[in-house]
Amino acid sequence: MAEPAGLEGALTALPEAKRELARLLLAARRPVPGHPVPRSGAGPVPPTALQTRLWRRERTRPGVATGSHALRLTGPLDPRRLTDALTGVLRRHEALRTRLTLPATGRPLLHVDAEPVLRLTRADLTAHSPAAAAERVAAEVTDSAATALDLESGRTSAFRLLRTAPDEHVLILASHLAVFDGWSSGVFLADLATGYREGPGGLEPPALQLPDHADWQHRWLTGPDGSAELARRRAVFAADPPAPRAPGGFARGHLAVRLARGPVAAGLELGAAEGATPFMTLLAALAVVLARREGRTSVVIGTPAAGRFAAALEGAVGQYTTVVPIRLDLAGGPSFRELLHRTRTAVAEALAHQRLPVDVLFGDGTPPPYSVLFALHNYPAVPLDLPGVEVGQLPGPPARHLELYSPDPAAALACVGLVERDGEIGGTAEYNRHAATPEDVRGLLTGIEEVLDTAVTAPASPLTARP
Repeated sequence: MAEPAGLEGALTALPEAKRELARLLLAARRPVPGHPVPRSGAGPVPPTALQTRLWRRERTRPGVATGSHALRLTGPLDPRRLTDALTGVLRRHEALRTRLTLPATGRPLLHVDAEPVLRLTRADLTAHSPAAAAERVAAEVTDSAATALDLESGRTSAFRLLRTAPDEHVLILASHLAVFDGWSSGVFLADLATGYREGPGGLEPPALQLPDHADWQHRWLTGPDGSAELARRRAVFAADPPAPRAPGGFARGHLAVRLARGPVAAGLELGAAEGATPFMTLLAALAVVLARREGRTSVVIGTPAAGRFAAALEGAVGQYTTVVPIRLDLAGGPSFRELLHRTRTAVAEALAHQRLPVDVLFGDGTPPPYSVLFALHNYPAVPLDLPGVEVGQLPGPPARHLELYSPDPAAALACVGLVERDGEIGGTAEYNRHAATPEDVRGLLTGIEEVLDTAVTAPASPLTARP
């Protein structure tokens, strides 16, 4: 929402420090809508709650907020066109030009740099043997994931282009998780393809940008509507105990996981007949496993949500992900069919509150009431469509999901992220090695299979809190 021309002129005449203070005061006087809108002016804004947490964590653990993935490009690639397209994408998205400062007030602010800075290193490996080139590529992919990107300096992205054969390249992208989420990958690659095919001049800025969302989130949370919703949501979890913190703290572990096709396929059919999505059906089964494990009649499970509840955010690069806590009630020994109906209601209710950052919802230093996170990913699959170039994904180090999704990783047991492809459901589980073993994590998956198998053979049988 633009300021009137006269007011904008008056603001411009002020010294910079007073100008931004005046903008903030004016913004505070306007009603806060229920969804993000374009911010007033181009001055700094408070960072989001998740950005603040990642910034604090990376000050003691550099590289903790780096995400990376790599693509193999086979065909006659034009490196100059690719470089121009990369710069154009950086220019299009304010998220990729942000940096965080800590003024004398002690409250961090996000600034947007006017011009993009492309950090691209190139290496020609065509003189290497195929084995040596493959070894170098693997080392570069690993090194990229460990790159210490920095939100304060604005060094939030870095790219590597490796030429491994006359018509074969590897493009490695590293991005700061404070400005880039899983959904952003599809947006970024689609824009990169457009910039490569048509030139960067056609990349118009999206209607909403990450700083717009950050500005809105701060104002909404401190306003009456956000405060009221926060109080209501906290009341829902008031009786749920916080997850215990592991005595040793947090140390990452990863393992590949896969669900057995037979019982899971039959279980998903049962869920579909009751109007439950695959995610709801698997979540209900996991709730039974956790309730039995903990000896409780209710459990809370966290699930990462895209957080793009404003349609205009779907075309913007940024970090909008939030964790939505879902409280599932197994009291009274419901059948699995009845639990599916309870789960449908609980999921819909929880997702209606994804505007609330989990860092604010459970941000008083007490761990959240869940130790397990579960996701069935459905990021839009957007290929990098470059003319004459075949694009393939290269495997790389697993992402740091627990440190991204959990306000207190030491209180986390595991984050199970699954993807459904060609009738198979599998993915990666990240777990806290101070709180669980690989066998514990696999036990969650086999437990889901067993619950679904029983649900199919005896769908009306009551569920019990203990096996």
